[in-house]
Order: sequence, then C-alpha cells, then structure tokens
Amino acid sequence: MIVTAEHQTFDALFPFSFVTDGTGRLTTIGGSLRKIYPSLQCSTHFLEGFTLEQPVIQPPITSPGQLLGEAILLASSLDPQTKLRGQVVVCDDTSGSYIFSLELSIGALSDISRLGLTITDFKLGDPIFDFLLYMQGQLTNQTKLRFAKTTLEWDNRVSNLLLEIALEAERSSADREVYQKVLTLVCKTLKWEVGHVFVASESSPNLLVSANVWEVEDRERFREFYRATKDLQIAVGESLPGLVRSHRHVVWARGLPNSANFLRRRALQGFTHLTGIGVPILVENEVIAVMEFFTERALDNVEKISRFFDLLSLQLSSVISRQRAEVAARNHVATLAQASKMATLGEIAAGVAHEINNPLQTLTLTSTLLKRLVASDRLTTDVLISQLDKAENCIARMAMIVSELKAFSRDSSTDPFKNTSVKKLIEETLDLCHARFASNAVSVCTGEIPEDWEAECRSSQISQVILNLLNNAYDAVFDQPERWIKVDVFDRNTLLEIAVTDSGPGIPAPIAEKIMSPFFTTKPSGKGTGLGLSISSNIMTDHGGSLTIDCSSPHTRFVIALPKKHTQQTLPVMETQVCGLQQRHSLQVSAYNSRSSREGIPDWSI
Repeated sequence: MIVTAEHQTFDALFPFSFVTDGTGRLTTIGGSLRKIYPSLQCSTHFLEGFTLEQPVIQPPITSPGQLLGEAILLASSLDPQTKLRGQVVVCDDTSGSYIFSLELSIGALSDISRLGLTITDFKLGDPIFDFLLYMQGQLTNQTKLRFAKTTLEWDNRVSNLLLEIALEAERSSADREVYQKVLTLVCKTLKWEVGHVFVASESSPNLLVSANVWEVEDRERFREFYRATKDLQIAVGESLPGLVRSHRHVVWARGLPNSANFLRRRALQGFTHLTGIGVPILVENEVIAVMEFFTERALDNVEKISRFFDLLSLQLSSVISRQRAEVAARNHVATLAQASKMATLGEIAAGVAHEINNPLQTLTLTSTLLKRLVASDRLTTDVLISQLDKAENCIARMAMIVSELKAFSRDSSTDPFKNTSVKKLIEETLDLCHARFASNAVSVCTGEIPEDWEAECRSSQISQVILNLLNNAYDAVFDQPERWIKVDVFDRNTLLEIAVTDSGPGIPAPIAEKIMSPFFTTKPSGKGTGLGLSISSNIMTDHGGSLTIDCSSPHTRFVIALPKKHTQQTLPVMETQVCGLQQRHSLQVSAYNSRSSREGIPDWSI
C-alpha cells in the first residue's frame, strides 16, 4: 500500500481506523493501526485481519454495509488481547466507501509499551490520549510518593538510630563501652553482619591494633576473620583501617575477598562478595579509632548509607571529644582543688606546728622529771603512772593532729560518699586551725550540734570547704576590734545548713557578685589565689548542695547547704575552662565537617 498525502491526513485524524470499499476491501489503514498490525498491508478484505466479536449477526457478514450504524467491537485475529471498538459510517455514497472509525481499548499503561506505541501514536483530543496523560501523571506522582515515603522512612530510621547512639554514648563512661554499644546498634538496625574497632596502639601510636570489640551475627562463619584480625597491626595508608586513618573520613571497600590490598582476604575463603566501610573517630583532628562494618548484602542506597556513616563519624567524634575534654577539665579542677588545699595547709602550718610543739614540750618535761625521780630514788608507782598518762595523752593528741592533717591533705576527689557525723567533722576541722586562731585572740565557738546529725559526703572535701571559710573569716576579722567566728548547724529537712559567721561588716554587693568566680580575690598579692571559694562552690555542687552568701546578715555569713543523702552529680568545670574547651571542640568539628564536604567520600573499589 502506497502512503499518499491523503493517507497522512487520515493517519493524523484516525490513527486506529481504516477504510473499505463496498465489498470490504481495505483501501486506507491508519498509521498507528499499521504499527500494531503490519500484516494488514498484505490483506485485501477487512475480515482477513479482524474477527468480529460484536454484534453477532447471522448469516455471516460479507459486506461492510451490513454493519452500518452498528456499535461494534473488533479484535485482531493475530493478537486477540488487543481490542478496538467503534462503528462503521458511510464515507462516500457514490463510491460505496465505509470508514471503520475505531479507538484502541486498553486498561493499563503496560499495554502501550507492549504494543510498541507512544503518546504520539494517538490523535490530539483522543480520550485514550487524555487517559494516558492522566495515567502518566498518576504514575509519576505515585513514584514520587513512594520515593518520598522511602526517603522519609530511611531518614526517620537514621535519625532515631543516631539519637539512640548519642544517648547510649552519653551514658557510657569509657571509650570501649561507647564502641560496643555503637557496633551493636548499627549492626542490628542496618543488618550488617560484622562490626569491629581498631584503635591506636599504646606502644606504637602510628599503628592500629584491634580493640577486641566486636559485633558478629554468625560467629562460626567469621571465626577465621576474627583470628586474622585479633593480632593484626595496620600502618597508616594500609588496608581499609589504614586508609581511613590516612584520609580521616569514611572509606568504602568492595570486593574484599579478591582485594590484594585487604590484609585479611585469606580469612574470607568461601565468601564470594563482601563490602566494608571504615568510619574514623577523631579527637583533636587525630584518628584515635576506626570502626569497620562488613556485609554480604547488596546495597541499593549507598549514597544514603554513606551519609549516615559520615554523620556517625561526626557524632562519635563529638561525643568522645567532649567526654575526654570533660574528664581533663575535671582532673584539672581536682588538681587546682588539691593545690588550694595545700595552700590552706600552708596558712595554718604555723598553728599546726604549735599544736604539735606543746605536747612535745610536755613529753620532754615528763621525761626529764622521770629521770630526776629515778636518780633521786623518789619515783613511786603512783607518780610513774601519772606521768605516763600525761605522755599517752600528749602522744594521742599529736597522733590525732597528724591523722587529721593526713586525712585533710590527701586527694579525696574519688572517695566514696559515706555517712559522716557533722559534729565530729566540724570539731576535727577546728582542731586544725585552733592554735592559729587562739594565738591571735580570735574566738571560735559553735552552736549546739546533736551527735546523730549525719550527712552522706566526702568528709575531707567538706572539711576543706569549712576550713576555707574559717581562714577567710580569720583574715576578715584580723584587723577588727572584735574578733570572733561562730559556726552553727541547722536541720532543714533534707539538708543540713552549716553557717560560718564572723564579726566582719559583711561583703559589699559588687564584690559579692564576683566572689565565687575563679581567681577573684580581695586579698593582697601573694596571699590568696582566688580559687578557695570557687573550688568550695564546685565541691558543694558536686555534693548536690550549694555555697551561698547570706546578704541579710549584718555580719559576713556564708551558708553551706549539705544534703543528708547524696544524689549523683557531676563536678562542674570552672567557667573559664569550659568555654575554652567547648570553643576548641566546636572549631574541630566544623573543620572536619568542611573537609568532609569538600573532599567527599572516597570509594576504595577493587
């Protein structure tokens, strides 16, 4: 059949129709119909290419005129699944031509691709064409919804996982505990078969060694892999962990059983495919550990997984850096507290020496007296016992002072909290400074304190706080016409309040606002460090209590609020230290984040 201009016009208007003459011979076939049934061009009669399914007319049809005006449904004899519907109309009465005006009957977009058709094969305004556009839009929207749903589900899953990791890491007290919890959470949530951690070697910091922290789904299957990893030492740039340490960001590794660069490949016999990913943990821009994860599963969302592990690296680096900074800061504060305690001991050293010197003199006199009595043969049993009693009392007094000094001077920052008699605690503290106060006519008195009033505390630290307040009070009243200090204890339900009041006129408001700050002091240069009150305040906060100034008192009055039962607290870091550490940490994380975004995630594919 020759396609003329007239045929092209017909194709555009009736792509699925055809024309016959009065005898049923095909004269014109629509272009889309020819595309579906190329064999029609070889047919001479329309009944050779189609089987009439509706209406059923008896006797059998021989001419198109018999179908004139009837609603019909024709099916191709070559493809019974493809249906065309329409009717027959007269094209030209004089020539006896008929048009079978038809449309393609489809129920799904898959039918279009199966027939090799496209949108352009339908005429503009064709209901099928409009249906296809609608279906295409619906399919696009459904695809977008499915993608959005999948993305949202993944993001929620990852967000929840990262949150859970952060919470578990914050609850952990050691790096090893953090690693184990993270391996377990990641492997179980993402269904990766193996998780392991390498850390910097203590003896050779340039090498990575196994931390012996694992999460393994099938221990028997990965037994050889475990053995090959156990004693392995990896240099910078070597194998997966070494590359992570070298690049300082997440590294992918594919085809590990066949990788010449993977040092443990011989332990992977029987594995056809294994994918690994290494995740660095950085502290102060140094890789302190590499977490590695392995899976045999095919991964279809590598980009999302990479983003998760990148976030995991940043999060763990942040948590561990902060924890190490807090430990260092606490150690620094503890060191300062110990130094302050030694400075306080230095202030009372002369008085302590006097306290020991008096019983020593008594012992000397007793010894001399006993020698004289022996020499003159006047030593009686009663006199001997009396003098020995005096010596024992002196020795006991010195032993008590030495014991109190040892207890006070030792580092008690890690001592357990124990129930302590507050009365005994105050009396022992006053013993340390009694001689100094008495020699300078400073009167010290205490109110009535019941024997059974107890508090769960670190007694040496509370003694340090009280002694700090007593020394400050001594300095404040030294030049006053009246020199007195009073210590009172009050029961406030769950608290015991220890108030230290002196005869001084009080502390001006501008100074009171800053007096608890580190390194702030009103004492002359060389006499005070400015740490006493700040450290005392930290100690009380660590005990779940407080140290405050009672501004309503006409005299200088500090109040210690000491809980009867200790509740777990964290020793606060002095403000100047905290700010510096947090600032350095933020800069470190920002720098890593910028580098990671700039360099991307290398793919170590073998």
